[in-house]
Amino acid sequence: MKAQPVLVTGATGYVGGRLAPRLLAVGYRVRALGRSLAKLRSRPWGRHPLLELAQGDVLDEDSLRRAAQGCWAAFYLVHSMTAASRDFPEVDRRAASNLGRAAAAAGLDRIIYLGGLGGVDDPNLSEHLRSRHEVARILQAGAVPTTFLRAAMILGSGGAAFEILRYLVDRLPVMLTPRWVHTPVQPIAIRNVLAYLIGCLEHDDTRGQTFDIGGPEVVTYRQLMDIYAEEAHLARRLVIPVPVLTPRLSSYWIHLVTPVPASLAQPLAEGLANPVV
Repeated sequence: MKAQPVLVTGATGYVGGRLAPRLLAVGYRVRALGRSLAKLRSRPWGRHPLLELAQGDVLDEDSLRRAAQGCWAAFYLVHSMTAASRDFPEVDRRAASNLGRAAAAAGLDRIIYLGGLGGVDDPNLSEHLRSRHEVARILQAGAVPTTFLRAAMILGSGGAAFEILRYLVDRLPVMLTPRWVHTPVQPIAIRNVLAYLIGCLEHDDTRGQTFDIGGPEVVTYRQLMDIYAEEAHLARRLVIPVPVLTPRLSSYWIHLVTPVPASLAQPLAEGLANPVV
């Protein structure tokens, strides 16, 4: 195992907040990047002896360069699609370009990026999934070899898409839903995502490659709702697809039933119409 640390961007996020302690547990030195050092320190792993904390922002290239200096690899787990960011594709482009230049300046051996599935050439691909692919293109066009892992819905508490599904099933015994409930999806458990991410550090032949990652089954969102209801010991939900619910109307519906803001729910709802297998 290398003596230099691994940089984890998005260390307080859904995936990064689970990856950092996994890396520490198996003996990697980790440099966790976040905008708030206090928030990083408050994590259960925030004072681990193998952990270094770096304050910075992916939109601040100088802070990225400082954070990357002395590291040998970086995980890029940042996504700007938040309720506060209405032009997230442009923000994502800037952030990815900054990371690529900072990684090159620091002489990193590799970048590992977690993005999304979906047909790159599909003219109906959602803005959200299109942005995920664009970030991969920017990183892979840079000087540092970038591994791109493409995943559909990640099953685990805290992920936005999974939480939407959970709240809908928990709260609505009867649902009028858009037609996307019949869209095929190949979800993957968060523990398996973490295993693939760490595996990309351990296998040099993954450098610069693109891999689709998923669980063993292709299902529909309707089937996922049924599976969740069964696991949560709830009665099977009555789901009635209707053709008139546009992504915008879907986002307002999601906002009413779940804690997810409509500005975040809309790009997610648009992506639910795209097959991700």
